[in-house]
Amino acid sequence: MFPDGEISDVVVIGGGPAGAICALALARAGVDVKLMYWGGYAPGGIELVSGRGRHFIEQYCPDFFSEVVHGIEIHETASLWDTAEPVIFNAMFNPWGAGVAIERSLLDGALRNLASGAGGTIIPDAKVVDVERQHDRWRLIARSSEDASSNETTSRAGEFAIYARFIVLATGRVPLPFFDHAPVAESSQIALMTSLQARIAPRHTLYVEGTRNGWWYALPAEKGYFASFCIGRNELKQRQSRLKDFFFQELQCTRLLAPLSAGAFDQRPIAGRMAGATMFPAMGGDAWIAVGDATAAPDPLSGTGIEWAIESAQLGADMLLEALHGSKGNVLFDLPRYENTIRRRIAAQEKTAAYHYHRLKEIRET
Repeated sequence: MFPDGEISDVVVIGGGPAGAICALALARAGVDVKLMYWGGYAPGGIELVSGRGRHFIEQYCPDFFSEVVHGIEIHETASLWDTAEPVIFNAMFNPWGAGVAIERSLLDGALRNLASGAGGTIIPDAKVVDVERQHDRWRLIARSSEDASSNETTSRAGEFAIYARFIVLATGRVPLPFFDHAPVAESSQIALMTSLQARIAPRHTLYVEGTRNGWWYALPAEKGYFASFCIGRNELKQRQSRLKDFFFQELQCTRLLAPLSAGAFDQRPIAGRMAGATMFPAMGGDAWIAVGDATAAPDPLSGTGIEWAIESAQLGADMLLEALHGSKGNVLFDLPRYENTIRRRIAAQEKTAAYHYHRLKEIRET
């Protein structure tokens, strides 16, 4: 058995909002926690932090969005599905207040800095290449460009070992082959994304629009909008033109976004990302759990991606603290209670997305 001094309480794998918040909550509670992440998996672009998600973050750092990292407050949502005129939703009707459009890389880095400031150890650019269960402890082998710290054992050039009592997977939609952790099925939706130089609405409006071939959203950015087109895999494969041409052809068919982006076509490359809801059948196992999108990834149409990452990370951290404080050896985690709570909370988000997809189906059939 490895000496206790070389064994961390928890290792969090993944440096997005879910991993950072989970590590932050654990570190503030006095847990010896390490967060390791591989930058190659980091998504780019602009993300929406909902009013509720913003409230969660500001519980840890009240001046987060005013002093730590800046975004653009969204005070209005304009949605167009099967109505003659756009429907306007004002932030005043949201009890949690305005959401924030923020660059994802800045958000992730700022949250990791909070975890580090609370006492967590951050290990950047570390890719897990092997995981093994030994003597009721985890042994992780990672490859990193950074030097191993004093309480990590170097195995060979570029690789080091970390030992932990418990592992938290915050790897998003990317499953790790070392765990019984794979999505039920691949998502049927692809999000095509790019930045547009466009006229900014005076109230910093979020646009959501359904069209015959998919649905769009546009978030205000510093010099325009960050636009995304969510389309089914099969529909995307059937396109007859280049990806960029296809994207801007579809954009010109919109009623809300096209007027904003007039003359701004064919600027930046089009990026792609998995979209649509994804559910993992196993959200944990022997001394490991998953948080964030590694439990159940919400459909982007629900607008609760970052919110869900933070909420599930808090839930996982709270239950893990109960287990750590109540055990002297193995971590006895109440996995059934955790999974049941996760499934109940994700069900409401699925209903929201299902409603809008039903509207989209009606549009296609007209």
